Amino acid sequence: MTSSRPPRRPADLPAGAAKRPARRSRGTGRVRIEDVARAAGVSAQSVSRWLRDPAKLAPETGRRIAAAVRDVGYVPNLIAGSLASNRSHVVAILVPTLANPVHAGPVEGLSQALRPAGYQVLVGTTDYQPDTEEALIRAFVARRVDGLVLTGSHLTTGSRRILKAAGIPVVQLWELPASPFDMAVGMSNPAIGARVARHFAERGHRQLAVVGHAEPSDTRSAGRVSGFVAECARLGLPAPRVLEVPRPMAVRDAVPLLVELRRGARPARAVFCTSGQLGIVLLLDARKLAIDVPGELAIVGFETALATVVVPNLSAVRIPVHELGFKAGEMLLRRMAGEAPAQRRVDTGFELILRESS
Repeated sequence: MTSSRPPRRPADLPAGAAKRPARRSRGTGRVRIEDVARAAGVSAQSVSRWLRDPAKLAPETGRRIAAAVRDVGYVPNLIAGSLASNRSHVVAILVPTLANPVHAGPVEGLSQALRPAGYQVLVGTTDYQPDTEEALIRAFVARRVDGLVLTGSHLTTGSRRILKAAGIPVVQLWELPASPFDMAVGMSNPAIGARVARHFAERGHRQLAVVGHAEPSDTRSAGRVSGFVAECARLGLPAPRVLEVPRPMAVRDAVPLLVELRRGARPARAVFCTSGQLGIVLLLDARKLAIDVPGELAIVGFETALATVVVPNLSAVRIPVHELGFKAGEMLLRRMAGEAPAQRRVDTGFELILRESS
């Protein structure tokens, strides 16, 4: 005898659900939460509950949902979830460029600090342009990031207005402004310039020069130049020659710099380059032009992976770039947990590594 009863549906499945055709978002064609529910034989409410807190469902139900999510390729709409919870679990960091490896260090440090707490990191590049930075700040705030890490101390009026309205924690890197917008992790860039000037004076050099970057927004380079010049004056040395170069700098750009540094009756005998790239490029071309380093021209730059590869090895200022990002991550985590940071300003310091070039 054949039964006329309809096949039994899973208790968790709403009536009529088995007959519904698969539906996707009309605008994007993306898989919907209902597709997951249908594949798992459960309700959409159960899928939503499992996505929020898997422990609230029976293990077997959770396994079915997990398998369905994997099989249909479902990705939750985290933007919608963040609007409901007011948390995106995303932190953004803005760096001038990723062409310079030094800016990758803070990104990695930030990621390592935040990842165990379930936060992901978005990266934006400003190309040293304040307007680009403001546009990125606006875009990231619109996407409900939970925190923001910025490079440098300068903020446009528009950026300050956006961040103040957003009310999210902000950490500024690479500098230590007396009154940061919110929090800061960095070092005194003028102190870096002063330390290099003292090193040259200790080696008996009096004809000094410093090469920085021309962009007004590169306040790190400007601080190093000003510290170098001020320390020369304090030590009673002749005013150093100050040269500026645009970003990015190519190897061929070093030749005119070297010609200018060696020009005149009192050519420069020691030069401080305010970035790692500048120092490496200047040293390589000095060798190419048969300028004895450090006999005719001593060079100090910033630490890079090439500093101990070039000949002679480059004397360099070492900044704990990974620590910059990691400390920023720790400060953000405290603020995002509703706690006050132990410090609003964290000084990571720096180290002058003396090698063959000076």
